[in-house]
Amino acid sequence: MGTIRSARRVNLTEPQAAFVLRFTSDPACIGNASAAARAAGYSERNAGEIGRQLLDKPHVRAAIDEAMRRQISGPMAAKASALLARVVDDETAPLKVRVEAAKTILDRAGIVPPTAFERAAEAVRKASDGKAIGEMTIEEIRTELAMTARIVTLNADEPAPLVIEADPSDA
Repeated sequence: MGTIRSARRVNLTEPQAAFVLRFTSDPACIGNASAAARAAGYSERNAGEIGRQLLDKPHVRAAIDEAMRRQISGPMAAKASALLARVVDDETAPLKVRVEAAKTILDRAGIVPPTAFERAAEAVRKASDGKAIGEMTIEEIRTELAMTARIVTLNADEPAPLVIEADPSDA
């Protein structure tokens, strides 16, 4: 389990800090407000109600969120990343599962396909030879506008992303 000290930065009382610690890291109490309240020293008889009240307090909720973020962003994130990498590399895993794992990895890395707008803006930039709008003639601006309108119109009916599914006979 972690230390109560980290939860104190959000101005928690000792019992509240103990509740946060138990609620987020004690295997017997994780996610169970009643059990966490009992383990933190609150009244056995009122533990259920006290646990609910503690979860309703914004500063206690903030401390829980911080503790969960710390747990997830550390070793858990590394484990999740390693698992996804193993799934992508597993030739025996269904193709659909491998593709979803790859998409998740790319998404978490911030690598996403360009939107229709981004593709249109790139096409306009390339077609204008890098000229700023102030350097273009009226005719060049009209041409760029027409081209942009065509690209945006074509992309408006863009098909849904390709989904690759494994052939059941391959399994």
